[in-house]
Amino acid sequence: MPGHGPRAPGGSASSGSPSHRHYHPYATAATVAGGSTGSNRPPQSPPVAESVPSKLTKIKLKGDQPFFNDWEITAVDHARERVYIYGGFRPDDKNSELPTCDFHCLDLKTMKWDNLTDCLRFRPGNFVADPFRKDGPAFELRRLPALAGAAIAITSLHHGTFLFLCGGFDGENPTSDLIAVDLDDAVWWFVEVQGHPIRPRMSAAMVAINNQLFIFGGQNDPDDDSPPIRTYSIAVYCTMYKPQTGWTWMVSDAPMPPDIPLLGSNIQAVSVYNGQKILLTQGGRVKNVATMDLSRESTVLFHTENHTFQDARATMGAFPKGFYWLQLGSLVAGAPLSAPPTPRRRGRPPKAPLAVTPVPTHDFPPSAVMFAWVLHSNKEHIVPEAWQYLLPPAERIRCLGLRESIWQLNVDLQRFVAVGNRLILLGNEDGRDVQVDKPIPRLDLAVEIFPSISCSETQNVI
Repeated sequence: MPGHGPRAPGGSASSGSPSHRHYHPYATAATVAGGSTGSNRPPQSPPVAESVPSKLTKIKLKGDQPFFNDWEITAVDHARERVYIYGGFRPDDKNSELPTCDFHCLDLKTMKWDNLTDCLRFRPGNFVADPFRKDGPAFELRRLPALAGAAIAITSLHHGTFLFLCGGFDGENPTSDLIAVDLDDAVWWFVEVQGHPIRPRMSAAMVAINNQLFIFGGQNDPDDDSPPIRTYSIAVYCTMYKPQTGWTWMVSDAPMPPDIPLLGSNIQAVSVYNGQKILLTQGGRVKNVATMDLSRESTVLFHTENHTFQDARATMGAFPKGFYWLQLGSLVAGAPLSAPPTPRRRGRPPKAPLAVTPVPTHDFPPSAVMFAWVLHSNKEHIVPEAWQYLLPPAERIRCLGLRESIWQLNVDLQRFVAVGNRLILLGNEDGRDVQVDKPIPRLDLAVEIFPSISCSETQNVI
């Protein structure tokens, strides 16, 4: 019988031998199993405290659509309005432990996918750039390494845009490699980082802020019993006193404070306050727990200059509870949110251009948006729900009440990105149905959300 999205898992997550279907943070959603019953039933998510009007727009994605891989990772280029998706396990290959090197880009201005997997060239480690050479070197075409659970981030340096990958599982072991991809020239290479190297890991979080890479957490291997890594590291790009550019580990696996609770191996991290701080939350399961509850103590702000951690104990409101996984995005304070497109009138266009009425905008405090996948009221399927977290000094969190509107779309949405102030869910239009010999699902659908966002600690919305 067709469903409205991923089904809730049946049985304990700790049973059986580890595999990517088992330890994948989204495996509970990707695995089509029976509904949970008895003591294994996940707790029902709390009722929506606040329901606010929102508009959802379905957009069919064009181009070379990527497969709906397990354990793929996503990075956002805010300046160019692009989303990059890399790696993961092919959803049809249930017995393989080998990840893919799929690499795709979604241009949000055209809503079209480009397959970049076979478009990249490899720069060898012994290459020395010649600033007087006008023609580019003939680097060979080579795919990125096949990895699952690598950390990913995008930043701009020297008038260029670069994507970085750190760590990841290559099918046998986690790595500690740092890989750079020049998105302008389609060239990638292994970055040599000076200083004490970090330990190999997978499922870490990485945030790029100007010339610094901040890496949090991870785990040693894909086994569910593998303890999470409770450290953070910082790589800095510097040219001072050097003839050439270089990276250095300014901080290498420094322990997190003991009073910070265990955030698990799939920490969510996003830059806030224009890079002055990084918001950290849980993102995937902690060990063998089927669902998670976010709390004030497990919502943490990291100061990027002082290297200090601060939890959200003073925040008012109910945090997400009973969720299977969570994804995080940030909103730019004071910037207008995207508005739904206005439908054009039928008939002959007017001779004179129509007067344009500017959309009123209101400043609002720095905010983050959390999308958590929770159990639907039918106790069988999982559906995304959104929370707006107003950062200090506002310190308030509220549920946006989107789950029923999303449920009515009857599609499978399992990825969330915030690009600028655009809130977008990615998924598959037919992935909700359980069929035999069904084609491999692809990321062929986007749902853009135009929510009513709180402007302050009061109930004013825009």
